[in-house]
Amino acid sequence: MGISLSSLTPVTFQQILIFLQVVESHGFAKASASLHMTQSAVSKSIAKLERDLEITLFTRTTREIHLTTAGQILYNEWKLQSEALYNGYVKAFNAQQDEHTSIHIGLLNTARPDRYFWQLEEKFKHKHPNVALELESEYMTDLVYNLAANLFDAIMIPDFEHYALEKKGLAWKWAARSNACVLVPHDNPLSEKESVFTEGILNQTFISLHEAHSSNYLADLTKRFAPYHVTPKIQFHFNNAYDIKYLFRPDNCILFADNYFDNQENLGFVKVPVKDQFNGIICGYNPANQNPQLQAFLDILPDVNENGDVN
Repeated sequence: MGISLSSLTPVTFQQILIFLQVVESHGFAKASASLHMTQSAVSKSIAKLERDLEITLFTRTTREIHLTTAGQILYNEWKLQSEALYNGYVKAFNAQQDEHTSIHIGLLNTARPDRYFWQLEEKFKHKHPNVALELESEYMTDLVYNLAANLFDAIMIPDFEHYALEKKGLAWKWAARSNACVLVPHDNPLSEKESVFTEGILNQTFISLHEAHSSNYLADLTKRFAPYHVTPKIQFHFNNAYDIKYLFRPDNCILFADNYFDNQENLGFVKVPVKDQFNGIICGYNPANQNPQLQAFLDILPDVNENGDVN
């Protein structure tokens, strides 16, 4: 039999991938599950590959299959080639990503961009005038979901939501950080103070996001109080930050917040800094989808040292 490159013409890349999976799965049944194909379809693909190649790839018994010598040679060679094809695809995909001229960023609709984001945008545009920042405002939970679904390149959310990012295998970096604060009613004695420490608010009653909708806020507040062996007292729960923004009214409760929250400060509240607590806005991103434009944006974000200070 004469052998030439044309002998491989009938063979498809899909057949090769199925063959490799059968070998690595040690059988047709497990391979079919991994490939999301029926076992019959996998068997037919292997049978056609053997006919096209005129090579017996497996010896079969009623319970097991084993590679033939020829099958083992093909597996060794084709495995290397499939990895080379995949690596080539990744390089080509990344090269195409390099040509992208925009970054899609989701902003939290209850945080004021003038307090943290416009400065970042100006700095980025100065360094990268040819890359556009496409901005969209959404609810906090929608931002995390859409980042995981690759609908955003990056999102800006409160730092207590780092739990949600990490659960989904997403990464984050500080975008803005400063002293935490408490929003207190005018008739609360704390409203007369220029600042407080954590010990001074341990006995206060707080409002919180409802655990059923976002447990991360309460988890963060609980962790901040843990060194004092105190569990925060919670009186009211709101479904989301948007509800807090518009429905929170002066009463006996206070709100632990950051300086970037778009609160109704002129509606009977005073913002008091908490001198020994820090929080802010983080930039969430998917490291698996990190392109040069996104990396350029991440590079302009502030550096936070081991003491938590922003450089």
